[in-house]
Amino acid sequence: MTDKKSIRGLALLLAFLAMLAQPFYPQSVPAGQAREEAQVTVYFPNWNIYSSSSQQVKNLPWNRLDCVNHAFWKVVPQSGGYAIVSTDSWADTDPNNDKAHFPQYAAYAKKYPGVEILLSIGGWTRSGYFSKMSATEHGRATFIQSCVDTLTAYPFFTGLDIDWEYPGVARKGSGDDEGNPVAGDDWTNYVLLLKELRAALDKQFGIGKKRLTVCAGGAEAILAKQNYAALHPYVDRINLMTYDMTGISAKVTGHHSPLYGDPSADTAVKYLLRQGVPARKIAIGSPLYSHGWKNVNLAGSLLGASGTGITSATRLWKAVRAYEASAVPIGTPGWHAGYDENAQAAYLWNDDPNASDYRVFLTYENSRSLAAKLEYIRTQGLGGIIVWQSGGDDASSGFPMLTQMHKALHP
Repeated sequence: MTDKKSIRGLALLLAFLAMLAQPFYPQSVPAGQAREEAQVTVYFPNWNIYSSSSQQVKNLPWNRLDCVNHAFWKVVPQSGGYAIVSTDSWADTDPNNDKAHFPQYAAYAKKYPGVEILLSIGGWTRSGYFSKMSATEHGRATFIQSCVDTLTAYPFFTGLDIDWEYPGVARKGSGDDEGNPVAGDDWTNYVLLLKELRAALDKQFGIGKKRLTVCAGGAEAILAKQNYAALHPYVDRINLMTYDMTGISAKVTGHHSPLYGDPSADTAVKYLLRQGVPARKIAIGSPLYSHGWKNVNLAGSLLGASGTGITSATRLWKAVRAYEASAVPIGTPGWHAGYDENAQAAYLWNDDPNASDYRVFLTYENSRSLAAKLEYIRTQGLGGIIVWQSGGDDASSGFPMLTQMHKALHP
């Protein structure tokens, strides 16, 4: 005769087996819990619509991406508080624009539901109101309500990316660049902003249903201005912008995105780890553009050689790769390819007196330096790689850099 305990045990066993038979649907991971797979995150700036190739959301390699960060929206004073608005409403949402980004996001979110789409707020030239907004409870509350309203209006967004460059780091603006005035105790207020934003997102959409990420500077001197020990529980990922570590303001050549050295991706990662940030919450950056110098002294070491920063902004990776492909052996005038084994960083220089790029030095990412970063991500158990920006890759060749990233992180 079967007793009650046996009947109850049998019932529990049957229930457990029934549960195993059900299909498994992955759920959103609450903030503070790391996802297992490293992600490829690419920034798509709304001004790509004005590029020579009129880049559009629909042309992204969606099957090789884990996350798209749409850049940028900005913080503005509004009705006694603060709100977020597009930096280009025609490019993003105008119903009379048949190339508008948001309708395309809505369509591709349905085609690729596994790809996250985050709204990135701020950026280098649009961080002017973060400090003042976060300095008061009312300022934070109005900003947060605007964020919630925006995510409600555009449900294809799976979360927010706060790209405040940088809390606690004062910088004067000029012209269209707002700079980054420090109006309060950013060390404390940044944590409060993220804590309250996380709580509001969880309340409105469900715990962990919306992702919250932040961008962070790649240099330890910048990271030290923010309290990552206190803020990391409220975010899903910290995107380290481990590029622009040297640039046109420098008087000598150097590496723009080295994996090792000081500063480097490695020193930034180690700083966050010392603050108690879980490795799976950390992503490092890969630039699909170069920095360069002209009139470089080619006598002696090319790294640390004197030169003048090229002020015509940057050259995208898809252009620089042509220089790399045309590189010739030393002794033959032209472009030459170099690689720093210690830093795991690539560079090019031109010594052809008849070339327009004579005595130009470029620091950039190539497939070899990228492979080193991807291996570092795997061995260190990091959360992935961020890419600035989608327009730098070569769409006509099938996005080789983004493809390399996806294959390495999703073998």
